[in-house]
Amino acid sequence: MARWGLALLWAAFAAAFLVGHLRVRRARRSQPLPDRPVLRARVSGLGLLLEAVSVGLVLVFRREAAHPLLAAAGLLLGAAAVALAWPAVFHLGRQWRMRAVIAENHALITTGPYAVVRHPIYASLFGMLLASALVNTSWPVACGALALFLAGTEIRVRAEEKLLAKAFPEEFARYRERVPAYLPLLR
Repeated sequence: MARWGLALLWAAFAAAFLVGHLRVRRARRSQPLPDRPVLRARVSGLGLLLEAVSVGLVLVFRREAAHPLLAAAGLLLGAAAVALAWPAVFHLGRQWRMRAVIAENHALITTGPYAVVRHPIYASLFGMLLASALVNTSWPVACGALALFLAGTEIRVRAEEKLLAKAFPEEFARYRERVPAYLPLLR
């Protein structure tokens, strides 16, 4: 039962990105603004790969049914992660991308979920990873997946933040001082 709930949460999580992607494509077609990448961080692709492998590990390497309290905690955490993912994707609007890119007409988003953490999409993905680990995976696999995920996310966060610091030197420095990266107590 908990695994079905987890599957539904992953579907809702993925739907946020699919709907966001379709919205961005439609907006770019209907209002063709200069949207060419000016700054790129190709290393963010490595971080994305590490995150994807970590998620794959917690979904593929399954254990027997989780203790009901662990499963309930996982499902609640997953629901919170989905609730954060949707507004995070939509708040970015046409700036949403999978890789670290600063395009022409780029704006630094600091409102909505971005007022709470600088990278709410990574926070929500982290929540889904933990939810999956609680519901589905043995502790040794979960620990390995967590290490891979954190390494990948740190690569992506650092790559994106270098670009943002270059594009918005003063504004990003102030934002970075007051808002944590992707976990509430980490700067």
